[in-house]
Amino acid sequence: MIYITNSDEKLPLVVCECGFKLLILPDIDEMALSIASHAITHKTVENSPEKAEAEYCRIEEMLTQKVLMSILKEKSN
Repeated sequence: MIYITNSDEKLPLVVCECGFKLLILPDIDEMALSIASHAITHKTVENSPEKAEAEYCRIEEMLTQKVLMSILKEKSN
């Protein structure tokens, strides 16, 4: 898990393959919304609707997996 320091507080982040950093939020619904909002930016790059939807799903799945793995890793420490 990557942390960014803001004053004395460490904030957990996951990084997308494009370099965008997402803050891991404690609320599952808000985290899902954050991931979906970022995945849309990847979707808009594709020309074909089929490729756009596939890219959206791929990014959403990848970021969700990174968030879950980070949480599990943090809990095991």
